[in-house]
Amino acid sequence: METYLQVQLTVVRGPLLDELHQKLSPWISQITRVYKEKEHAEVEFTVGPIPIDDGIGKEVITQITTSMKTNKTFYTDSNGRDFIKRIRDFRTDWDLEVTEPIAGNYYPVNLGIYMQDNTTELSVLVDRSVGGSSLVDGQMELMLHRRLIYDDKRGVGEVLNETVCVENECEGLIVQGKFYLKMDQLGEGAKWRRTVGQEIYSPLLLAFAEQDGDNWMNSHVATFSGIDPSYNLPNNVAIITLQEHEKGKVLLRLAHLYETGEDKDYSVMTSVELKKLFPNKKISKVTEMNLSANQERSMMEKRKLAWKVQGSAEAETKVVRGGPVDPAKLVVELAPMEIRTFLIDFDYLKMFGS
Repeated sequence: METYLQVQLTVVRGPLLDELHQKLSPWISQITRVYKEKEHAEVEFTVGPIPIDDGIGKEVITQITTSMKTNKTFYTDSNGRDFIKRIRDFRTDWDLEVTEPIAGNYYPVNLGIYMQDNTTELSVLVDRSVGGSSLVDGQMELMLHRRLIYDDKRGVGEVLNETVCVENECEGLIVQGKFYLKMDQLGEGAKWRRTVGQEIYSPLLLAFAEQDGDNWMNSHVATFSGIDPSYNLPNNVAIITLQEHEKGKVLLRLAHLYETGEDKDYSVMTSVELKKLFPNKKISKVTEMNLSANQERSMMEKRKLAWKVQGSAEAETKVVRGGPVDPAKLVVELAPMEIRTFLIDFDYLKMFGS
């Protein structure tokens, strides 16, 4: 059963941003912010506690409606990495008999969801994992919160009715969050999805300390850069792990953020210079590991099984990968969507000239 509520709207305009306040009920509200210096909008929502006194469970969604001709097609991310094409009421591997027209078209959204037509892309990024879909052409929706009173018998084994109790009084949970949306010309949305998506997933963390006069500043280093000040990581690369191990070793994971063909500028082979990433350290050895870093990649490749798939083409398309790391140049190549893991040894004796 769908329920539509009368929406109270308030528009606030200012020199830096405009806001649209929407109050649907005492337990559902939404604020849309459009910043003058930004090219996208931010939507902040508050949902809950969801009332169930009427004996009816509820699922709260937000819908974004456009005039785009999307032909039943939309895209959702897979664990924040590649985007997978979704077609409403269709599966590539079998003939789908549609028995769940809504639930059968919902997919997990960890990073974002987008749709496109012949001229335009509409992208939505999320700050937490939610469910998302496009049940009508030109329309996207995200599930913000749900509270049910019956088990759906789908394997959870309990009712989806989380509560918080204070002094023996229990209420449903309150969910607060944000999502971000942007319109682009066809083929231009990937830059925003990848760049802003990385900022949402790995935001800058600010830390503060108290000081007595100038004593702290005079006795401590107030600024620090771990990499060469003249060097920047390529825009299509992210450091996803930088972890110190024992005996002067460091675990490093580098990820290419773009898929093949996703963007005309950034869906290309790129490289990272380890000497400029660690300018004040002498690298003595670089060992490439498998993704989980529990064995060397060379040993894993030797043990890997070569599967023969029935009906596959004789000459399969070779997956593009970055080449071996030259021990002198220490440059890491990354192909689109590639993640490479390294165990780096530093020579402290040579580094300090001992």
